[in-house]
Amino acid sequence: MRVIAGIHRGRPLVAPPGLATRPILDRVKVALFDWLGARLAMPGRLPALHVLDLYSGAGSLGIEAISRGAASATFVERDPAALQCLRENLQALKIDIATVVPAAAETLLARPSQPNSAFGLIFLDPPYPLSENVEADSPMVRVFERLGEQVPIESDATLVWRHDIRFSAPPRMAGRWHTHEVRSYGTMTITLYRPFAAEEL
Repeated sequence: MRVIAGIHRGRPLVAPPGLATRPILDRVKVALFDWLGARLAMPGRLPALHVLDLYSGAGSLGIEAISRGAASATFVERDPAALQCLRENLQALKIDIATVVPAAAETLLARPSQPNSAFGLIFLDPPYPLSENVEADSPMVRVFERLGEQVPIESDATLVWRHDIRFSAPPRMAGRWHTHEVRSYGTMTITLYRPFAAEEL
């Protein structure tokens, strides 16, 4: 696992042993960030937005975003082994614009470190079985409910949800989020969500 592009290009990242954290393949990360860069009119890069990396594992997605130009990243993870690897990666790359929150994403109360700012890009990468439960009051529903309520987001924020290809993400989540684009890579699907504008709710 490594950083693909940007100021930390080629730097290796450590990850916990085993497959519990489902590290994203390099080729999928390349495709994802090319997709995001094209959508944001910055091929190969990201604008200086604030990133929220939920179920971050060792931090591969948030670190890639920082390497490509993000203003900051907040990493949310509660597994001790993953947290240790995340902190090692941030220290090795001397990243000082990151915040680590050792908590469950569905109970999150967080905001970017810069005053009066909000998150513009959210990565949602939970264990696949957790993704597949979208019943009322499930962890996934509670995560979506907190975004924009307890957790500030930009009005044009993008949420990136990685899940198993056999699961079809709902077209609408928590009332205010709607599916924007969907792409599949091998056994996984990435669904992009955007918040409805206030007049659309």
